Amino acid sequence: MTIASVLKHLKQIGPGAIVASATIGAGETVLAVRMGAWGGYELLWLILLAAICKSFLTLYLLGRYSAVSGEAVADRLIELPGPRGWLLWIILILEGLVAPLVFVVIAVPCGQLMSNILVSIGVVISYKWLALGFVSLAIIVGMTQSYQTLERSQIVVCLILLVGTVTATLLTGPDVKEILRGFFRFGHVPPYPDWLPSEISNRSQLLELASVFGYAGSIPMNYIVYSNWVLLKGWTVRRNGSSRTDVSQALGPLRWDVGFNVVLVLLVTGAFTIAGAAILNPLHRIPNGFDLLTEQAHIFARISPAMIGLYYVTILTALWGTLNALPEIYARGAHSFLRQLLSKGKELEYRKVMNIFGGLMLGLTWVFIWTETTPIFMIDLVALFSTNIGVGLVCLAALWLDRQLSPEDRVSRWIWWATIGAAAVINLMSLIAAREVIGKYVG
Repeated sequence: MTIASVLKHLKQIGPGAIVASATIGAGETVLAVRMGAWGGYELLWLILLAAICKSFLTLYLLGRYSAVSGEAVADRLIELPGPRGWLLWIILILEGLVAPLVFVVIAVPCGQLMSNILVSIGVVISYKWLALGFVSLAIIVGMTQSYQTLERSQIVVCLILLVGTVTATLLTGPDVKEILRGFFRFGHVPPYPDWLPSEISNRSQLLELASVFGYAGSIPMNYIVYSNWVLLKGWTVRRNGSSRTDVSQALGPLRWDVGFNVVLVLLVTGAFTIAGAAILNPLHRIPNGFDLLTEQAHIFARISPAMIGLYYVTILTALWGTLNALPEIYARGAHSFLRQLLSKGKELEYRKVMNIFGGLMLGLTWVFIWTETTPIFMIDLVALFSTNIGVGLVCLAALWLDRQLSPEDRVSRWIWWATIGAAAVINLMSLIAAREVIGKYVG
């Protein structure tokens, strides 16, 4: 493959960048750093496992179904065996319940970080107002921009993330041997160190790991909406008697896009984990309470005080990208679902769904920020209902969708069995998260 052909494929990347940018939020900037701070390099395997199960296998099967069939995922899931549209209703309800929390768990740490920055220059503004302003602007811009604008802006966000996090991590001088070892020690979980604050040391390790695994991926609506974007891009396979080889070639743009998403999520999430292990672990520091982002500044300060500005730009860009993409993801997903679920759904306008959903999320986000609900509590709920249970159901649905294709159009046997394994892993994590959340907050 020539450099020219590689550049040609890279220019086609778009939907994968949106999925990656929306994925890299609280999980990477908070939970991955926390995990590196207490677990060192020994839990990198969890990031790799999540990337394979979700960013690669689940996303690829869903995008591939639309590319081969020419129809959106929701259009076929309405026919899933059982009560009409039961899975669409479950995902819609789960996402509707946790959507405001997704915005809040990102906005609150951003507000706290911006408040600390302003205090350092003698300006005092409540983190609540800064969080409200940050999330409101992101939602409003997300509601009014076109898909093409979103795609281009998210590619820029991804490039900033990649350069900023990887550069900073390399400059921390991490232990390469331990990194490689940590990526492949599947199932190994080190004990909590004795220096951890009680708020974390009293927290179940299984809950911490299940939450990290959940956030090292995206929300179920994001994976499903990816199939809509595949159709918008025109990455469909037109059979017309084409051979299997021709179909494989036609899927090239999709594979490059999914590959970009996997690499970016793995590199950025891994970089945050490694940075936590290299810098915060020796300093016995860890993100905690409401102030979940300030500790990460030590990573850049250890390199050079001048690098702290790069940290602020990288973190706020990452979280802006997530907040900015969510209105499109939720609205397009809800529109796609409701068109199938409602008797007059075919007449439903996308822009109307966007305005209603965006306005509702904006209002609820304000309420949750103002009531000072504990961020980690909200992170746990989102990880349980959305990024674990919801994605587990979507992965199972992806397997069912592939079986709806003609035998010659289905994925290869090894991808099929690998995705069955991925579904088992994601749903096992869902069970662990459910057990631990109920035990911690209910039991």
